[in-house]
Amino acid sequence: MASVDVTPQVDNPATQPETVTVAEYLVARIDQLGGGQKQPIFGVPGDFNLALLDYFEKHPRTDWLGCTNELNSAYAADAYARTSKNMATLITTQGVGELSAINGVAGSMAERLPVLHIVGVASTAVMKSSKVLHHTLASTSSSYTAFASTASQVTSAQALLQSAEGAGQEIDRIIVHAITACKPVYLTLPTDLVKAKIPAAPLKKPLPNAHEIRGLVEADSAVFSDETEKQKAYEAVVDEIVKLFHEAKNPIVVVDACAIRYGQEEAARALIEKGNITFFDTPMGKGAIDESHPHFGGTYIGALSNPIEIKELAEASDLVINVGALSSDFNTGSWSGSLKDKKMVELHSDHTVIGYARYPGVPMRVILPKLAQALEKIAKADPTKSDKFIAARKAREAKNTSILEECKTKLDAPITHDWFWPRFGKFFDTGDVILTETGTSSFGILDVTLPDKATAISQVLWGSIGYALPATLGAAIAARDQGRRVVLFIGDGSLQLTLQEIATIIKLGLKPILVILSNDGYEIERKIHGETAAYNDIAHIDHQLLLKTFSPPNGSKQKQAVHESIQVKTKAELDKVLNDKAFASADKLRLLEVVMPRGDCPHALTLQAEMSAKINA
Repeated sequence: MASVDVTPQVDNPATQPETVTVAEYLVARIDQLGGGQKQPIFGVPGDFNLALLDYFEKHPRTDWLGCTNELNSAYAADAYARTSKNMATLITTQGVGELSAINGVAGSMAERLPVLHIVGVASTAVMKSSKVLHHTLASTSSSYTAFASTASQVTSAQALLQSAEGAGQEIDRIIVHAITACKPVYLTLPTDLVKAKIPAAPLKKPLPNAHEIRGLVEADSAVFSDETEKQKAYEAVVDEIVKLFHEAKNPIVVVDACAIRYGQEEAARALIEKGNITFFDTPMGKGAIDESHPHFGGTYIGALSNPIEIKELAEASDLVINVGALSSDFNTGSWSGSLKDKKMVELHSDHTVIGYARYPGVPMRVILPKLAQALEKIAKADPTKSDKFIAARKAREAKNTSILEECKTKLDAPITHDWFWPRFGKFFDTGDVILTETGTSSFGILDVTLPDKATAISQVLWGSIGYALPATLGAAIAARDQGRRVVLFIGDGSLQLTLQEIATIIKLGLKPILVILSNDGYEIERKIHGETAAYNDIAHIDHQLLLKTFSPPNGSKQKQAVHESIQVKTKAELDKVLNDKAFASADKLRLLEVVMPRGDCPHALTLQAEMSAKINA
């Protein structure tokens, strides 16, 4: 992918400083991406990044948040990028800090999130010497290269600043790459370069807006010899898809994760509407297009699709247009569906696949609008009138309704997953940001029809337990500016990995609803292997004390937080809470502990665990 043009355009250089420090340049670029809004900076201070942090702290539109550790910072940055649809900034220190964050950064790489990871490193003079420095491996041969080498495996591009010369161009290159490729990037800044002077002129031209260039591919000469050849390739690909569509009787569209990551939700919607096509989402693509849309067929997960009528409707197709596929095991029901046997078109961020033919340099960003325009002329008859579509719609609606109706006379019974998720589905509202932790929560949400304009966040592919709690911090920062409610679902086992980030949520005055599923351990692991094994047990803690524990003590300079903790053990108790308008208002931080029977889990998790156990064997 060729770099996007960021050539400076200096209109009135006489009124601008000729030079700025490297730190000022970097802060200015991050500020420009915010469009006038404050840009949160996630991270942990360390001696090699402290001088840089001074510049972020004094800038009026960058907001140093600070987190309890670097891993949580990376998780928070990841979720901020998901919710804001913009680049997130993460700052750590050399060695100990960056390695602590690397698991979270790897998750952003796997799931396609634009995160700028800035690492403060030792001065250039020290790195060139043979001195053994703290936060290194005490090896003169690799101490100052080992971590960058590691980062290169989990980031899409790297910039290791070694001098002031060219520093501004490198900063521009790395930021543009992050927001274009929608992947994390890695930038090291030595301590002695923080205040080094570089030309200010490039700052006159702000970098391209993230929404304008996400998923943009500038095909290089290795793919196309010139613009004419490139346009002919686009036309040929569209023509081939149009031919397949014209021949198909039951085409469908599957909208997946990368449609969201690369900002193609509206383009995919236009394709569906102009072509009059039934569409499905996936666990990672859930909510990309409103699930109330009349053409929505359900969430397709192969054999895990629930009810079975969704699977039957999808697999009755004879042409699949897959937009932004990420075909991992948990996203496909361990590849258990039969869509792969159909005529298949895959639209990706930098290429298109039609059957067995691959077309590099032909991205969905270009093809989707061209294809929508072409299909409008040969649109199919109303797909919602078909018997299979009607059956799937009725089955989806009846499934949750029957479960709720059945339980009306049994509200004093324990809370089980088959009742819990449909009931919470009635609680959700337009625009909610809904986070579900890997495990019971991420599988339970699959059968819930999300409200319009909802953002669903779940680390389906990377699946690092503990992700969702600090991710709630990042999502809540973005949602606060958007006026949206944030609801987290996390198991008691996952919670223990990262629960200290509740302190930062309280410190910042954020007001998410934290729903803890208290079922005495790692239920997803028990379903895969070790149902009664001690290694799937956890320490017992009093969840009702968490908000108080992480609140500032009396007399603290930090503002006292208003919060509420609730524990429910029966369906009647939970039903009462969810009917409470004050609880739903999200006017303060709330923790809702839901006690559930050990061994109970969503049906989809039981099936997936069986598949995973077979694969592992």
